[in-house]
Amino acid sequence: MNSSHKSVDVPDYLSFFGLKDHPFRITPDTDYFYPSQAHKAALEALKYGILRREGFLVLTGEPGMGKTLLIRMLFKELPSEVVTAMILTPALGPEALFEAILEDLEIPASGSKESLLRAFRDYLFELSREGRTLLLVIDEAQNLPAESLEELRLLSNFETEKGKLLQILLSGQPALEEKLRSPELSQLAQRITVWERLAPFPREELLDYVRFRLARAGGTGVMLARGADKELERLSRGVPRVINKIMDRALLVAFARGSHRITPEILREAAEAAALDFVVGKTRRRVSWIVGLLAGLILILGLIYVYFMGR
Repeated sequence: MNSSHKSVDVPDYLSFFGLKDHPFRITPDTDYFYPSQAHKAALEALKYGILRREGFLVLTGEPGMGKTLLIRMLFKELPSEVVTAMILTPALGPEALFEAILEDLEIPASGSKESLLRAFRDYLFELSREGRTLLLVIDEAQNLPAESLEELRLLSNFETEKGKLLQILLSGQPALEEKLRSPELSQLAQRITVWERLAPFPREELLDYVRFRLARAGGTGVMLARGADKELERLSRGVPRVINKIMDRALLVAFARGSHRITPEILREAAEAAALDFVVGKTRRRVSWIVGLLAGLILILGLIYVYFMGR
């Protein structure tokens, strides 16, 4: 079967731009961690809190802001004395959450709640005797019921005179902040010593971010045309994951055109193809505007009709 469309050969696609790797994958890769002001500040604050063994820490940000990547960088930079565990499916009740923690730490999870707590306590004290401590990370923590968050507060009570035996990092979307400020979780909120929020990239960092990832991938054969940074900021709103999606598709569009320049037009075409949430939002706004216009016209015609009929 013949086709008028040329298939994209991945090696040719990379070599065309002088790249050794795909620079805009959306999977979290610590080799591509860009130390923006907000991300670097959050990383340093979390490291400081953990090394001081200060108990509860919180990291929040909109989806796609790079929370998971930052946590991986945190794991990479912490000393070996800090044992790490991460729970990725946190929509669990108190008992199921505790069992998931024990399973991740390979602590036998059987028997009564009291015996399980003793086993967990013994594990923490053993770490302490070895000069080590445990960092437990709960990802997407906004999905945890309030009862499970309270369970974590109770678990954090294990401590010695020198500090906490268990530190807990709650990572999640802005809804986590609202939940932690509820009256029923006031005791937990009082124990949060580090609270970091990730913000979107401003335009000047957005352009540096794109260049940083291109350089990491080994290529300098991509040029951003005048106005591309402004258009990319408008389309992505400075969210790293959306930037990656748009830029990945933009490289494909430019390759198909035989161009090394990423123009605002190419970015718009890439956004239409890759940033589905952007396209849906734009379509909904257009439909809402049309519906509102029609409703206004109907109202005006109705008023005119009533006026003339009443004469």
